Amino acid sequence: MIKKVFVAAVAVFLVSASVASAATLNLFGTGQTDLVTRNDVLPSLNYKSVDMIDGATKTAHNGLFLNIAGDAASVTYSFLGAEAGNSNFAAIIGSNEFLNRGSNATAAGTSVTVTQYVSGFLDFAFGTLAPSRAISLFNNNGLPDRNTSSFAMGFVQISASAFYVLFDDIAFGDRDFDDMVMRIDVAAVPLPAGGLLLLSALGGALVLRRRKKFA
Repeated sequence: MIKKVFVAAVAVFLVSASVASAATLNLFGTGQTDLVTRNDVLPSLNYKSVDMIDGATKTAHNGLFLNIAGDAASVTYSFLGAEAGNSNFAAIIGSNEFLNRGSNATAAGTSVTVTQYVSGFLDFAFGTLAPSRAISLFNNNGLPDRNTSSFAMGFVQISASAFYVLFDDIAFGDRDFDDMVMRIDVAAVPLPAGGLLLLSALGGALVLRRRKKFA
């Protein structure tokens, strides 16, 4: 009986996982594009057009959107580097910050992974800490802060589940899109903890039953 229950549980789980495990990224934009003038972090983008949202057109309804088919998705934010005169940062869910300058500057290649449980705009932001005239916060999932009408985020799709996201603080009127550069990857969380525990318990019970049988 336990063996039948275990096999049935595995079958149900595998079917549900194959149907439900999916996570993709989509850009809801404004139809804006701009030419990258000189990106020192990703030179392959130079003189190419990228999708863009600037501070004048940023709303709570445009930006990078995560689609989840299932219970959850993991979101990995990787800091690729920055080439900026301003002191800039990238904030992940309001606290995990990538910094481009100072004693606590983030090393290129540093990544943060978080779990998101519902579809929606990703919770990250770019901003400027100094100089004071440029202090700002540019939210992916909300409105920009003050002094951001000429700031922008650029977006380059890598795959259905990955994007480069490029911050441009336009300190000197350029469009280099390298003032903070991140790569964002998403993946479905395929095996809920509860499912693992259930299968482990049933499997353990089956092993004990077989041992008693052949003892």
